[in-house]
Amino acid sequence: MTRLVSHLQSSVGKKVVMALTGLGLTIYAIFHMLGNLQIFEGPHALNSYAAFLRDMPILLWIARIGLLSIVVLHIVLAIQLSLQNHRARPIGYAIHRYRQASLASRAMTVSGMVLFLFIVFHLLHLTAGFIGSPTSDRVDAEGYRDVYGKVILAFQNPLVVGLYLVGQLGLAFHLSHAVSSSLQTLGLEHAALDRLFKAAGPSVALLVVLGNVAIIFAVFLRIVR
Repeated sequence: MTRLVSHLQSSVGKKVVMALTGLGLTIYAIFHMLGNLQIFEGPHALNSYAAFLRDMPILLWIARIGLLSIVVLHIVLAIQLSLQNHRARPIGYAIHRYRQASLASRAMTVSGMVLFLFIVFHLLHLTAGFIGSPTSDRVDAEGYRDVYGKVILAFQNPLVVGLYLVGQLGLAFHLSHAVSSSLQTLGLEHAALDRLFKAAGPSVALLVVLGNVAIIFAVFLRIVR
């Protein structure tokens, strides 16, 4: 047990835990996007889906607390590893050469900060309802809480749309590098699968962000009403 704790406290152990938490958050982002795509099926589909989640309060709060814990752990490990790298190389390079590093990998800190701020805004906006019009008490014709109407109202606001698009840009950059990097950290590398793992990050980022952006623009352009 002591050896395990010691390993987890090492740089390698922290990178492994950070990779696992990152992949866990990626899986959540995928399922969250797929659930929200039900807006294209109309009010009944999205509102009943939201009601289904609320009808399991214990599981819902366990999931929320678990997700929050993973987010906090991921951020803390990212900060610790960044500080360790900085202490190991306190004097910056006079000339930076980025032959292998992609733009997404070089922007991980910035994209992570943008993504964190966006998540906070998203929770206060559509989840808690502290930002924007107070629509949390509205119900649809079937008596479900009108999540569909809340989303429609939110994305008719150009400012809100702009903020969500910035958030999606941060998500795209972060996922693009994080997924491939996490697979590499976990040792999931093989000469025959090298291209597949390298493409995993950009592919997942494209899938998630396109799904989210499709919802935003469909509402803003009045395709979904």
